Amino acid sequence: MVIAVGVPRRLGFLDGLRAFFGGIGFVLFRPKMWGWAAIPIFVATLLFGATGALAIWGGASLADQVLSGATSGWAAAGLWGLRVLFWIVGLLLAFLLALTLAQPLSGFALDAIARRQELALGGRTWPDQPLFPSLFRSLRVTLFALAVSLPLLLLLSVVTLLFPPASVVTVPLKLAVAGFAISYDFLDYPLGLRGEEVGARAAFLRRHAAAVLGFGLAASVVLLVPGLGLLLLPFGVAGATRLVVLADRP
Repeated sequence: MVIAVGVPRRLGFLDGLRAFFGGIGFVLFRPKMWGWAAIPIFVATLLFGATGALAIWGGASLADQVLSGATSGWAAAGLWGLRVLFWIVGLLLAFLLALTLAQPLSGFALDAIARRQELALGGRTWPDQPLFPSLFRSLRVTLFALAVSLPLLLLLSVVTLLFPPASVVTVPLKLAVAGFAISYDFLDYPLGLRGEEVGARAAFLRRHAAAVLGFGLAASVVLLVPGLGLLLLPFGVAGATRLVVLADRP
């Protein structure tokens, strides 16, 4: 009989789900984590407040310019409808931008969560990474995830709009695309602590695709719950750390 020793496991879908919800439990039930978890939430809230106010002002101004010459009653109703549409789109973009920038700006807090989660699982202490290279790496990873996922999500949304029955296929695909993008983003922290380059994230996604999908789908569901989106950063980083530590074990 041959026994494989030290061979890394290939994680499954349920491993991803357990890792994400385990990360939530780690943050919620350890008061020492609350201070670190509050930092990215505070930063994201400030950014969302500033960009959201700009989006509301800009949406109203843009709608006024689009229908500047119209004076009928229908035009007034159309003006308000256009304003609401621009406000919704603007606030969604503001929220996305706030989350995107909050990650690198509060990277020191998210790194601290990842370190403490790994130690709680019996992992090792990794050397500190240089501040600015770590910040730019995190921003590069986030922007890459957005650059790949947003066009795909837009394409799937257009297909759904033009052919509504296709939603049976496009909606699950949108969740999968969003899930992989979120997972790719959060994996930056535990893999960054190990000094891994950006390509290591793609390799991890390929090897543990089922687990990454489970993790990402759970994170996507949390985003749909009003008020929980800002909590996704500390939850996701803790969960991604659990996933990486589990993958390291033979």
